[in-house]
Amino acid sequence: MSHQNTVLILQGGGALGAYQAGVYQHLLEGHTAVDWVIGTSIGAINSALIAGNPPETRVAQLRAFWDSLAPEATHRESFFPSMAPWMNMVNTMNTIGTLMNGVEGFFKPRFGAAWDINARVPLGQVGFYDTSPLKTTLEKYVDFDYLNKGPMRLSVCAVDLDNGQGVVFDNRKEIIRAEHIMASGALPPGFPPIEIDGHAYWDGGVYSNSPLENFLDDGVKQDALCFMVDLWDPTEARPASIAEAMARYKNIQYASRSHEQLLMHQKIQDMQKAIRTLSDHLSLAERKNKQLQALINLGCDHTINVVHLIMKAMPDDHYFKDVDFSTATVQSRWANGVHDCKRALKHKAWLQPLPPHAGLIIHELPQE
Repeated sequence: MSHQNTVLILQGGGALGAYQAGVYQHLLEGHTAVDWVIGTSIGAINSALIAGNPPETRVAQLRAFWDSLAPEATHRESFFPSMAPWMNMVNTMNTIGTLMNGVEGFFKPRFGAAWDINARVPLGQVGFYDTSPLKTTLEKYVDFDYLNKGPMRLSVCAVDLDNGQGVVFDNRKEIIRAEHIMASGALPPGFPPIEIDGHAYWDGGVYSNSPLENFLDDGVKQDALCFMVDLWDPTEARPASIAEAMARYKNIQYASRSHEQLLMHQKIQDMQKAIRTLSDHLSLAERKNKQLQALINLGCDHTINVVHLIMKAMPDDHYFKDVDFSTATVQSRWANGVHDCKRALKHKAWLQPLPPHAGLIIHELPQE
């Protein structure tokens, strides 16, 4: 087997991204070195925190970033254990507070933005919130010099506002700054576009919330172990209320393409592997045939293992769960990420013998 590239793919999901941090923590603790991290939106922020710090400080910087986002009220939870039965109400109030007041160090409301949504404003104000605080926060927790010169490859996804096409910012091709990470998370209409070198960008999730295709389309011709971490569970129960219906709709909206993408690319990769296997049975003269060479070149001899981790919905999830940065909720999602990654590394299904034609194998984590 050739050298295996280990790739971590992180989709968007706001506050749900704490789960991704937990997954990475256990990958690091399990001595699974990541060569390349690809992210969209909050996945881009987590990716920058990972690639932009040396291994010995990555988890600490991830933790410090997520702790910094917690509403001040939730920092007092540990001092009021008697409030535990009321924490659902407290978290709901914190979520409402987030919508009204923003998140310290992340985004703040642009007062008056909702009074007249038809008012002509500068490009940087085409959103209900101001994300300028995020630049300072990113530069505090991410070493961009290390990110651009370090050993880990980083790719973050955005959408070019002028042509509607997806774009990828890659530290192997350009210098990545805080603005590139902010662009990947500029989700409209809440957040305004981010302008970089004359181009305006929106959140990569507007185009595709799961950046798997950016890895598969890169053309890397070697074996790969890919951990794909999704934050939206598409398999929840039927809703029994309007609130549950709204939450269910949001989950399907952001999760729907992951499964289809995996199956489509599995067919393509398997076909490419089959072409290479068949070409090995051709004679030397047939391999030199120019017409056949074009077909042979469509084949590949590498295998991609995709470990698909999906964060399961919590019993008290609601429509605005992606803006619930309360300490208790973030800690719970982080712990779930550690737990699921631990189970995946324990099974190590990707080490099982594979059929010769297998180009892409999908490993779904069995439900407990």
